Amino acid sequence: MKALERSAKNETISMIITIVLYAAGAASVPYVWVSDFFGGAKELEWTLAFITKMLCSYLPIYLIFQFGFSDMFKLDWKKFKGSILAIPALLVAINNLPIVPLIMGDMSINGTFWQFLPYSLMCLSIGVLEEVTFRGCIFPLFLYRFEKTKKGQFWAIVCSSAVFGLMHLLNLLAGFSAGVFLQVGYSFLIGLICSFAMLASRNIYLPILMHAVYDVGGFVVSEGICNGVIWTTPNVVWTIVASLIFGAIIIVLYIKNDFSDINEKLNLLRIPEKIEKK
Repeated sequence: MKALERSAKNETISMIITIVLYAAGAASVPYVWVSDFFGGAKELEWTLAFITKMLCSYLPIYLIFQFGFSDMFKLDWKKFKGSILAIPALLVAINNLPIVPLIMGDMSINGTFWQFLPYSLMCLSIGVLEEVTFRGCIFPLFLYRFEKTKKGQFWAIVCSSAVFGLMHLLNLLAGFSAGVFLQVGYSFLIGLICSFAMLASRNIYLPILMHAVYDVGGFVVSEGICNGVIWTTPNVVWTIVASLIFGAIIIVLYIKNDFSDINEKLNLLRIPEKIEKK
């Protein structure tokens, strides 16, 4: 057993706290300041965000391998049924795209292809960094911490998603906004569905894709890719109805299916070697 794996499984909470602190630091890298220094072009900001977040993803990915969780990067086509079970979770992310406002003419696409490309890469890098950190490292550590039962798995999902949601309180550093607390709430929900997607697919790729798609839809107005009003009454109604339907399906699928094999896949059944006292 590797030293970091032994430390993570013997001192799980300390390792979770350490990774959370790293995530806070990674989220605070001032790439926007660098972009502003060179003129503040959005394309440059998105490109710098992509480079910065991908570089910051290296340490969580390294830890995933050191902790013994590397099988989450392996695609098992025999488990393809699991990916099908995760379709409702993927639809939640797709539903965040401004499809209804665009169809109804309440929004219009403002960005060009050469703007959408770095914008999409930025969203992808956010998905990579946050998913390898929270679903790749922190979620399995919580799975290890709790008992290997459905109840323990449930609390691992809730706790790791709560940590992910609370991380967004860092946005208060840019100034108080009630919207930040709303962001904490829906980030917690995103954490829940991404955790389910990982359990169902048995890999990290689907949560990354879902997260990236969700962010593509979430930032289109604030980043200037689209113009118009996104939260029109029809879109609010559709989003609520669709979310309730997809959410109910996800809950039923989680209750009805056994995802306990994730413990074996992520090497969570292995009894850690105790650290010898000097």
